[in-house]
Amino acid sequence: MEETLTTHRGGCHCGRVRFEVQAPAVLEVSTCNCSMCGRQGTMLTFVAPDQFRLKSGEDVLTDYQFGRKNI
Repeated sequence: MEETLTTHRGGCHCGRVRFEVQAPAVLEVSTCNCSMCGRQGTMLTFVAPDQFRLKSGEDVLTDYQFGRKNI
């Protein structure tokens, strides 16, 4: 049985980058352990590249790495 996907919308901390993802209505999420997300209670999930659409902010994207640099 194929699961129905829903459009979820989100963006970066500063609000300049906006995106949409196609994913199940109920997401399997993890907590982020960075100091900013910890204060805000931010959760994260992963989707396949073809389920992701960048809506705005391509011109301000940068490479953000922290800790072990594996995400």
